[in-house]
Amino acid sequence: MFSPDVDGSRWGDRIARARQLAEETSPAAELLGFYAALAEYQQSLLEWCPGDTVNSPGAAPLLDSLDPEWVLGAVRDCVSWLPGVAPPRLRETAHALRGVTAAQWREHLDSYRSSPHDAADRFSGTSIFVLEAVLQPLAERLASTRRELATAATGRVAAPLAARASGGPRCPACGGSPGVGVLREEGHGARRALVCGLCLTEWDYLRLVCAGCGEQRFESLPVFTAEQFPHVRIEACDTCRTYLKTIDVTKDGRAVPIVDDIASLSLDLWARDRGYTRLRASLVRT
Repeated sequence: MFSPDVDGSRWGDRIARARQLAEETSPAAELLGFYAALAEYQQSLLEWCPGDTVNSPGAAPLLDSLDPEWVLGAVRDCVSWLPGVAPPRLRETAHALRGVTAAQWREHLDSYRSSPHDAADRFSGTSIFVLEAVLQPLAERLASTRRELATAATGRVAAPLAARASGGPRCPACGGSPGVGVLREEGHGARRALVCGLCLTEWDYLRLVCAGCGEQRFESLPVFTAEQFPHVRIEACDTCRTYLKTIDVTKDGRAVPIVDDIASLSLDLWARDRGYTRLRASLVRT
């Protein structure tokens, strides 16, 4: 079963950071305000999520452990909630989602669960947003519960997934692809971790390796920064022409990676103008 969500601090941190940055970062203010409302909605899903929403927490693939009927009920609720808070560019398509049938949503959910790392290639932006808005808090809690159970069983914290020097990395908890990177202090330097775009699990990964194609040549891995966001890096690859945005919390300890990612939307636009493609869009599709 799910462990109780007794510590709501991570949700409070996300909401507070989004509201703070909305006041400081005018280009992304509307999107940050929407994310703050979304995070409150996601937290509310956990509050009325029954314990039997998870069927087999220890063995089945993470997304297969979620009760599909409850998830689809939450999807319908999200579709009803969304038009009232969505920014203008999303509102029209949010209204259109009311025409998607229950059978179609079930097909979307089954397809997403079978291959979460490339789901963006198979769905419209709004459809995948709704699925991930509902699945993300459930997947995050379940991944956390599994780590706690593993730690309790072994008496030690589970070792991080070994860094892979080739091929695209996948989340060790749910199989999703990385949405953002994070640099955290370690010794006299900083270690790099990847953050799953779905369940938000962090796992260690090599610093000088493209998370898209495994490129390791330094001259093919340019890093770009901007004065407006000194703690945010665009880590690009000139081999596969992808990029990962990485949040350096050693430079700003207040940063919340998934929120500061949204706040620095202008860096995504800059990278795309130069021909780079983001490895995985953020939840709000930046």
